[in-house]
Amino acid sequence: MKTKFSKVLGSSLLITLIFILGCVQKENQPTSENEHVTLSRLEKEIESKLREFEKNLKNGDSIALGNMYLVDAVIMPSLVGTERIVKNFGSMIRDSITGSNFKTTGLWGNDALLVEEGTGVWSHANGQVVGRGKYLVVWKKEDGEWKILRDSWYPEKKK
Repeated sequence: MKTKFSKVLGSSLLITLIFILGCVQKENQPTSENEHVTLSRLEKEIESKLREFEKNLKNGDSIALGNMYLVDAVIMPSLVGTERIVKNFGSMIRDSITGSNFKTTGLWGNDALLVEEGTGVWSHANGQVVGRGKYLVVWKKEDGEWKILRDSWYPEKKK
């Protein structure tokens, strides 16, 4: 009798566990519609950050640009930390490179971490283009705000 009870109890527990795990998996699996809505919302948030970046550069505000990066951010391959990033933007601004225009062409991730691919243009204050290319940026949400964790730029080859 004890063995039969143990088998029934074990089987019941196993069936219950399988049922619970099956329900949890279904709840956590996003639908493609939910993914689309979420990425669409996140794309708007990143679009807003790009416009903020462009505005800060146009205003010649290297501190505000640096504050868009995390403390341990890297502009690849060799600018590590916001202090060096601020100095780099300060140098660009002193060279009259205060124009930019960026466009997202791909976005992957979630509410905490995003990878953005895009195209961009850098220009002097007078509008003369000094560089075109592609970029890859990793955005991380910190204290409810998107900040740049990694940044890379791939210049267009001159023809």
